[in-house]
Amino acid sequence: MAVVIRTTDFPEGVGTNMYDAVSSEMDVANNPPDGLIFHWAGEVDGKWTTMNIWETREAYDRFREERLFPAIRNVSGMDPESGPQPKVAEFAVHHYVKP
Repeated sequence: MAVVIRTTDFPEGVGTNMYDAVSSEMDVANNPPDGLIFHWAGEVDGKWTTMNIWETREAYDRFREERLFPAIRNVSGMDPESGPQPKVAEFAVHHYVKP
């Protein structure tokens, strides 16, 4: 079942510059991860937010462990699994259209 993963309330200092650097490191546009249907990032009510639709939660978890966390470590030197954490919410997707 497809899921939406919304991440917001990132720690201080995480925003456009960090997102762009991590995004560049992963090169998702040219090498999309298996299972990613849609990705969006930007500010919502003054808070950096990302929203993704994945084919399954397992596809997201694999991406996070194999690509996202290593890219964060390479770009920032921070350990994304320790310290302040963003809020992550998961929502089931009833229907989506992929033209």
